[in-house]
Amino acid sequence: MSEWRRGWPTVLGAAIAAGTGVNLLYYVFSIFIPHIQRETGWTMGEFSRMQAVIGLGSLAAPLMGWAMDRYGLRLIYALGMATLVPLYLIIALGPITPLLFTITVFVTGMIGVATSSIAYTRAVAVRFVEHRGMALAIAASGLSVAAIIFSPLLTVVIEAEGWRAGYLLLAALAGLVGLPAILLLIGDTNRPEAVGDKPEEVPASPERFTRTMAFWLIVLAFVTLNLPGSGMLSQMVPMLAEEGAAPALAAIGISLFAGGQFAGRLACGWLLDRTKPQLVAFAFTIVPAFGCLLLWGVDAHPIVALAAVALVGVQQGAEIDLLAYFVARRFGVARYGTIYGWVSAAGWLGTLSGILLLGHLHDLTKSYALFQLIASLSYLIGAIALLRVDLTARAPVTPAST
Repeated sequence: MSEWRRGWPTVLGAAIAAGTGVNLLYYVFSIFIPHIQRETGWTMGEFSRMQAVIGLGSLAAPLMGWAMDRYGLRLIYALGMATLVPLYLIIALGPITPLLFTITVFVTGMIGVATSSIAYTRAVAVRFVEHRGMALAIAASGLSVAAIIFSPLLTVVIEAEGWRAGYLLLAALAGLVGLPAILLLIGDTNRPEAVGDKPEEVPASPERFTRTMAFWLIVLAFVTLNLPGSGMLSQMVPMLAEEGAAPALAAIGISLFAGGQFAGRLACGWLLDRTKPQLVAFAFTIVPAFGCLLLWGVDAHPIVALAAVALVGVQQGAEIDLLAYFVARRFGVARYGTIYGWVSAAGWLGTLSGILLLGHLHDLTKSYALFQLIASLSYLIGAIALLRVDLTARAPVTPAST
């Protein structure tokens, strides 16, 4: 348990920062949509395009990952969190025009990626080896807990004070909670003594990660997992309203989604340390396929829809555990940020496709049903890809590798 004795501050700091970084905005943004829509008259397709711009900015993930490997995680993480504050304030206090909103959203996605899973999973993966799965799960659960708490709170704040007050709350969380957690609890993970007690067991010869089948299977999996999950999350409140849920009940749906994530993360992390990771990945990725089929096959039954959303949340919770675990287990931690960044960037292509596809299919069909069917098939592809990944350890990728 020496890993936990030395590493618990990092896990705690990573959990707090995970719950106050840019990923929290992704989880709660659908709460803002009806209120901004009433003020602007923007359609769901227009919202989808604007949200997709976040993903374009987030394609900077490989650069951010490289910077973390090169200059240290804590510096880049702290700068990213600090920059979120003025970006949120611009949206909260500035005029609401399509151009300004789109530009601000783009910059938020580009800078905010430094506060996403690429950062907090790196902090934990470097310090833990034997208990890596559970440590990653606990750290990532900070986002689930934050979504459970702040989804209803934001709903109350927005209903009482308007959607701009919701952005002020997000700015306060990033600046007053997330930033201190990074500076005070997350150490310099680039120091040699930061690495966990048990070294990775790897052969002597290095390899280029882009030349391995494992890398491309992981990429395929996270493209196909991000497409359905991010699409549904981007418009979850309107989607649940279409299923007959009242606004307050639809907001609870986000909490249930986050609750499913919380359970999925902890269960997945516990199992990753104890059984074959590929089987764990397959099981947790098949679950949301059934959730999407429930949403597709049942109309105007809000309770069933809420249960289905919780099932989708289970996989979304396990996803961060799986990506971080697979990358660290297969490629080591020497260039973890760089490799994770490339997989994350590819995953954002799935996110962009999901957000755009959902919005435009809804504009075309006036329903989310077709997207829900596509989502179930996408999860199936991702599950099969993860099942096929060879996790046999190799030497850490050298700086000369690409």
